[in-house]
Parts: sequence; C-alpha cells; structure tokens
Amino acid sequence: MSLERPRLPADFDDSRAAERRADPTAQRLSPEQRAGVFRAIAERRDIRRFRPDPIEPEVLTRLLEAAHRAPSVGLSQPWRFIVVRSEATKAAMQGLAARERLIQADALDQRARQLLDLKLEGIREAPLSLVVCCDREPDREILGRHTIADADLYSTCLAIQNLWLAARAEGVGVGWVSFYREDDLRALLGIPGHVVPVAWLCVGYPDERPQRPGLEAQGWSRRNPLEAHVYAERWGATEPGGDNDSDSGRDPDPDPNPAPAPDRPPAAAVTSAPPRRPAGPPATGPERPAWWRELAGLTPADQDAAIRLRDAADELVKPAGSLGVLESTLERWAAARGAAPPRTPHSAILVLAGDHGVADHRVSLFPRRVSAQVAAAAARGETAVGVLARALGATLVVADLGLSGPAPEGVVNRRVGDGSADLTVGPALDPEQLCAAVRAGYLLGDELAAGHDLLVLGEIGIANTTVASALLAGLTGWAPELVCGRGTGVDTQGVEHKRAVVAAALAANAPDPHDPLAVLAQLGGFEFAGMIGAMLAAARRHRPVLLDGFAVGVAALAACRLEPTLRDYLIAGHRSAEPAHALVLTELGLEPLLDLRLRLGEASGAALALPLLALTARLQAEMSRFAEAGVSGPVSPSA
Repeated sequence: MSLERPRLPADFDDSRAAERRADPTAQRLSPEQRAGVFRAIAERRDIRRFRPDPIEPEVLTRLLEAAHRAPSVGLSQPWRFIVVRSEATKAAMQGLAARERLIQADALDQRARQLLDLKLEGIREAPLSLVVCCDREPDREILGRHTIADADLYSTCLAIQNLWLAARAEGVGVGWVSFYREDDLRALLGIPGHVVPVAWLCVGYPDERPQRPGLEAQGWSRRNPLEAHVYAERWGATEPGGDNDSDSGRDPDPDPNPAPAPDRPPAAAVTSAPPRRPAGPPATGPERPAWWRELAGLTPADQDAAIRLRDAADELVKPAGSLGVLESTLERWAAARGAAPPRTPHSAILVLAGDHGVADHRVSLFPRRVSAQVAAAAARGETAVGVLARALGATLVVADLGLSGPAPEGVVNRRVGDGSADLTVGPALDPEQLCAAVRAGYLLGDELAAGHDLLVLGEIGIANTTVASALLAGLTGWAPELVCGRGTGVDTQGVEHKRAVVAAALAANAPDPHDPLAVLAQLGGFEFAGMIGAMLAAARRHRPVLLDGFAVGVAALAACRLEPTLRDYLIAGHRSAEPAHALVLTELGLEPLLDLRLRLGEASGAALALPLLALTARLQAEMSRFAEAGVSGPVSPSA
C-alpha cells in the first residue's frame, strides 16, 4: 500500500527532492522576464535632473514595498525611510550638499573645475526625497551581527538597490546624494544617534535619459572590465588563462599561517580630503524672539520656475549647459522671482555704514572718522561704487545705521547708535540695538526691492573686517588664525595683532554657535545686522540678493544660520582677496561670479558682476531657438 504525501500550505516549500533533482533550473524566469530584470539592472542610472511632476502615491508605495522585501541579517529589517517633501527641508539639505561639493573640489586640485561643472544632485527639482536610514538598535540581539558588525548597514544598502531597480521598472529616476555630513543631516531631520543616515535619495520622473553613467559620459571615470574585479580562490588571483592572468597577481604557495588582516581604518583616515575645520551647526538652538519671527519665515524659491527656464534654455541655439555657472545662476534667479529673469533688470545697490568700538585697538590703517567720510563720498558718487552705479544706471542708497559723530551729508540717516561697543570687553550691541538695526535694514531693503529686480548689498565701516572675522569665528568655532586677513592692507604684524584682538573678543563673549542671533549681538555691528534685515526683505519680495565681499558674506552666513531658506535668494558676486571669504562662500555653498582679488568693499565687487548677470539675462531672452534659426538640434544617441 502506498501513502500519498500531504501537501504543505501555500507559504511553505512544497517541492520534492526528486523534482529539484530532475530540473535544477525550474525556478528560472521566462526569457521575457529575465530580459526585463537584466534591462532594469543595465539601465539603472544615478539621475540628476528631474521633472516637477508628482510621484503617484501607489507608485511610491510599490517602490517602498520593493525596498522592504530586501534580505537582511537575522531578518532584522534595519532600514527606515523618511519621506521628505518640505521645500524648506530640501532647501536646507541643498545648502549642506553645496557646501560639501565645494569642500570636495578644494581637495581635488586639477580636477576641481571638472567637478564643479558636474551636476551632482537634484534635491530641489525632485518632487520628493527618501532618506534611507539604518536603525542599528544596539541593545537588540541580531543573528549574524556578532561576526560581521556592519551587516545591518549592508542589508540597508540592499534595500536601496531593490528600490532603485523597482524605480527603473516604473520609469522613476533616483539620485543618490552623498555630499553631506552625517551629524548635519541628523540635526536637520531629528535622527537619533544610534541611527545611521545611509542615503539621501532624490526621487522623481527624470528630465534626462542617460545612455551610460553620468560620470562616465563626463569623462570622470569609466566602467572597468568584469575580469578586473573577479578573483579565483584568493585575493588578486585570476582564473588561469583569463585576460588578467599573471604571476604577479597569484600566490601558488600560500602561507599556511597568514598574518591577521589589519583593522579597517576609520572613515576619516581614508578620505581624500584634508582635515577640515569644524562644521557650523544648522539652524537649531534657542527659540527666536517674536520680532525675528515676524521678519523671517521665508517661502522657499520656486524650483518649478527654474525647471521652466532650463526647458527653455535647452531649445536655444547653444549646447546644453554651455554657459556654465551663468546658466545655474540664471536658474537660481528664476527660482527666486518665480519667473524668467527680466530682459533688462533694474538693480538697486544698498550700502550700509557703521562704526565699531574695536577700531580703537588700531586693527585698521585708518582712523574711525574715515567711515563717515567714505560714506559721504559714496553718496556723492565719488567712490568706486558711486562711479559703478552711475555707469550701470543702478539706484544707489548709502545709509548710516551706526556711524559716530555728525551725520554725513547725503547719506540716508537710519542711525541706531553712535558706533558699536568694544567687542573685546563685551557685546557689541545690546538686544534692543540689534532688533532696531535689523528692522532698519529690513525697511531699507524692502523699499528698494519693491521697485527693483535685484538688490546688491555692500558695507562701509573702518575695522569691520575685524568684526567680520570675530563674527565668523563665533558662528563656526574656527580659530582666529583661520579667519583673519589683511583687511584694508595691514602688514604681517597687523594681521597678528588682529588675531589677538579677535581672540580677546571670543574670550570676552564666549559665543555659542547654536545661538546665531546672540553671536550677532556679541560680535557683530549695526551694518551687519542691517544687511541681514535687507536680505530678509528682498527675499520676502522674491528678489535675488547679490552679495559683495567678506563682511557681506559673513552677514549672509549668520542670516542663513538663522533662516536657512534665505540661501535660495543669494548670489555671490565675487570672491575677495580676504582668505576667509573663500571659506565663507564654501559654507554658504555658493560659487562666485568673479574672482579679481578685490578688497575694496562698499559693494564694488558685486557691482562689477552686475553687467555679467544682465547680459546673461539678455542671452536667455533674445537668443533664437533651434527651430527659429533653422539650425539642427542635437542628435539623439539612439538615432
């Protein structure tokens, strides 16, 4: 009598050994199915350009389900997904990525320009981002993690790959952003310390269809042949007769008692970048006062407008992206105003003036009284910015926010105090002065932004490069040696003296980088606070702000620490000769339009960049399209 073996439930393996022995390939997919799988693998790309169209909820669910089906050590399922749609959060993340991109470029020497020409992220364009984290759960017993401590991280990477391949099958683009510091991202998203943010993934329908990896197409690198990555039995040994077979790669008589492998070096030891100064914190810390909340709370720039401009630029009679940084600056301008830049933009130049108690320590070649004299000359059109404003047809306003002595003739009087206090013995401004100076700058900036397309910011104030250095050190925790330069032209001994003065200011005030508003009062000045107010006002009016040199850049950094969304509205006019200005622009994640080693101040460097912006706007508005000019467009690679 024979017995029939009972069938097992549907979610159990009901196959028999005889069946598996008879057909080991029974699990193989059909040729069409295999072709689909391998096509998704072959055509998976790191996408950098996205359409703004939303991802349908059911599509997003399918992608997350695919990720969640990844294998994991001990079935720990350590992956966690943070879905980011907030424009403010994406704006802050883009700032972090832009800063790290510039830091990476600094470490690349000859390839720096090639890196800066690459588009490396689509954080703002993609309709959403997924932050994939690994919850390491240190107190949880996980099978397999005792022997391979990072197996949970590897499992999370498998979830990312599942998601990426499913996205390719759905026609959805994914771009992995790797330019950020973990602690910054933790602070931005409130990620606990035991959770590792493994990937920031931009997710959206692609606005490009690359036939090969972007870095390969740009000549950055190329895919190696498979044989270079496959070894036989031991590290470095290839299959006999293979393309890479050589005696040098093989050890026919291995040591029966090999030495133990060295410990893996920490990540910091293997990075190609040199050690960097401490990173500045994101906008966290004490709650801002009511007056600040009233002026801040900006709306992120309109990224759809930037994409519309890019779409239009792709039709112009020129190679895509051939205007370099000017093209990305135009997109930034379009996003700020929510429309293409005007053909003939009307610009306003606002120069704020103030005196500083620290000038009494002889940190400048010039006495304090020169500030008012230069401000009056600028208002009469006799200094560099006056000549440039006249030549450019720009509106020039020079305003006194904190000069000392009689009010200079021709200068708009918005004086809050007669010079700031000596920051080497205590705060430069009291809370009431800080509030009044920010408000004064806000009102001036608002009036000019209402009637102009673009606001240029500059400053006048003897000793304000020392103030800028102290403020920068207070915001970032950097040493005086890193932030102090020659200013108006002091010699080596003068720079050493300035460093000592900045060190004294830091010791007297003990600034907390997590409280930028307090740092601004301790180590800033009237014109610094006023410039921050003017930036906020212009951004509220959806007008871009063209930044001048070191002092303006430090004010912008303080403002962005307080209101990260402001960065959307900032354009760096130039990089000055002050060494720390390059560090400031890196922290802001901004590339300057000009680098002429200027150290004049009073908005002159930014004013020199105005014609460049205006001409670029005209190119965008007046160049013909391929169809209009009778010029054949670019040929598709598949054609």
